[in-house]
Amino acid sequence: MWERLGAVVRLSYGIGIYAAMALTGRFICQMAGIDCTGGFHPSLSALVEGLGYAAPPIMALLFILDDEVVKYSPHARAIRDVEDEELRSFFYGMSPWQFILIVTASSIGEELFYRVAVQGALADIFLRGTELMKDARGIASLSGMVPPFVPFAQTFAAAITAALTGSLYYVATAPKDPTYVVTPAMRSNTGRENLKKLFAAWYERRQMRKIYSPLLEGILAFYLGFEWIQTDNILAPMITHGIYSTVVLCHGLWKIHDHRRRLRQRIQEIRQEGTTNSDTL
Repeated sequence: MWERLGAVVRLSYGIGIYAAMALTGRFICQMAGIDCTGGFHPSLSALVEGLGYAAPPIMALLFILDDEVVKYSPHARAIRDVEDEELRSFFYGMSPWQFILIVTASSIGEELFYRVAVQGALADIFLRGTELMKDARGIASLSGMVPPFVPFAQTFAAAITAALTGSLYYVATAPKDPTYVVTPAMRSNTGRENLKKLFAAWYERRQMRKIYSPLLEGILAFYLGFEWIQTDNILAPMITHGIYSTVVLCHGLWKIHDHRRRLRQRIQEIRQEGTTNSDTL
């Protein structure tokens, strides 16, 4: 009962956050005087493009999260730790309909805020700056900062939005370093050295988690921004975002469930072996 109640609370909190992002994005669009729909238009081409753009990031991340890759790469291990922690803390225990609701809300809310509002407003600023400086002469025309970026205004706006996304994600999710660590007292030098090595390895993984989690979010944000530039229909990035999140999260939840199932089987086998040995004696 408490697990279901916790899932409902997390679901309500998540949907509230994404709804606030969508409303904030609409407000930004109204202030900037740009289209708040992002060219939204339901069509078969948007569906096909969304599916097509979803394939590369899904294949890349599933390869990184593979058990064999994680076994030999500490960087992949750090990314896997981040994904597993997010799944355990937020998504684990949700029913299928709750999972669908939160993924749909995240796809719509984040795309309306980051892509349509932030990226769209930045691109509009760059293009308007070009119009204001079109007739500049002399030093003004040589010292203008916006015109050199005019051919790449959309891409430059996507890059800034991606950096902002990664930075916000870092601020929101980066684990705080502990004030102190309690460890058992080691009298031997060997024990103290082994403890130092374990702590150093733990701290290194912790630092890599701080780096790779926002880095992945930034890369995905730039990819989705580039997709929006190419398709000119925000529905395509929404579909890509939703499919990517669904596949990656379902894969992670299945991995966690499979690991727990094998752990329970191993515990049961050990108990049966202990019962058999006691009966024999």
